Amino acid sequence: MDFDPNSEKWACCCCTLPSGLQILAVAEIAIATLVAALTTHHLVTDTESPSYFQICLIAMMLLMALTSSLLIAGIQRHDTSLMYPTLVARVVLIIFVQVFGVSTVVAPEPAAPRWEKEKPTKEPEENDGEPSVAVRLVMLVFAMLFITVAVFYCIYLVVRCLQYQRCYSRMKERRESFIAASMIDPDGTSRGSRRASSLPGFP
Repeated sequence: MDFDPNSEKWACCCCTLPSGLQILAVAEIAIATLVAALTTHHLVTDTESPSYFQICLIAMMLLMALTSSLLIAGIQRHDTSLMYPTLVARVVLIIFVQVFGVSTVVAPEPAAPRWEKEKPTKEPEENDGEPSVAVRLVMLVFAMLFITVAVFYCIYLVVRCLQYQRCYSRMKERRESFIAASMIDPDGTSRGSRRASSLPGFP
C-alpha cells in the first residue's frame, strides 16, 4: 500500500505527527531552559554549596533542550539519526526522576541543634505543619507516575515519527527511481513516471 502522509494513521491531536512533535519539542525546550535558568539563578544567589540534585537537574534540562532541538532538525531534514538522541534523553530523564525522587523522600531529616533538643514541648508544634514521610512518598508516587506516563507517551510518538520518516524516505527514493528510469527510457516507463508523479504527499 502506498504511503500517504496525510492519512489518519499519522495524525497527532489536531495536526500531523511531525508537526505535533515539533510543537512538543518547542514546549520542551522552553520548559527545560526556564528550569535550568531558575536553578542556575538559585545556585548563584545561594550561599550554600550546590547539591548533586541541582547540578544534575541543570545538566538534565540542558540535555533535554539539546535533544529536542535535534528532534526538530531531524524532522525537518528527514534525518532519523538526529531523532535517536531524544529517545536516550527521555530514558535518562525517567532514571533521573526515579533515583532523585526516592532519595529525596527517604532522606533522613537534618539533626536538630542541642539547644532545640532541650525543648520537647515546642517540637510537636513545629512539626504539625510538615508532611510526614508517608505523605511525601504518596505524593511522589503520583508525580513519578504522571511524569513516567508522559515521557513514555513522548517516546511512543518519537518511535512512530521514526517509522513515518522511514516510509517517507522509501517513497521519495521510489519516486526518484521512477523519474530516473523515465529519463533513460521515456517510452517504456511513461506509465511508471506518471504513477510516481501522482504519489500522495509529493508534488
